[in-house]
Amino acid sequence: MNNVSDVCNEFVHEPLSLKLYPDAVLRQVCDPVERFGRSMSLLMDEMLRFMRSHAGIGLAGPQVGILQRLFVAEIQGDPLCLVNPQIKDQTGQSKMAEGCLSVPGMNVKVLRHKNIDLQGYDGLGNKREYRIGGLWAHVVQHEIDHLNGVLICDYVAHAT
Repeated sequence: MNNVSDVCNEFVHEPLSLKLYPDAVLRQVCDPVERFGRSMSLLMDEMLRFMRSHAGIGLAGPQVGILQRLFVAEIQGDPLCLVNPQIKDQTGQSKMAEGCLSVPGMNVKVLRHKNIDLQGYDGLGNKREYRIGGLWAHVVQHEIDHLNGVLICDYVAHAT
């Protein structure tokens, strides 16, 4: 099995491709990232560019075939790239319509936590902590769902 550095180098040099539902990779639970460094940072930069080119605001590893716990997001020019994200606390509830690059044409109203305390690492392995709410909280929870093999279509039965 390749180590994370090998996987990152492979994807930095190969064009990323968007995985669409029902691709089985979208249902996989991702492995934690164990190696950090320049190649991880470059991969996340490439994912950001890819996400922007598809007019998205969030993109998780499995959406481009990378089964590692990482995602990128950007709202109004403010990017967030996080490895091994964990929600440490959450409060309130908020329901918003969500779309997904990997499930085109579907929008689902999803009930999520309104505010979250988030912890993870940047591509170089530096610990990061955030307290976020509103749209940011929805995006981050959506991307963490991807890391656990959960898609917005799984919320259809709960959407009312």
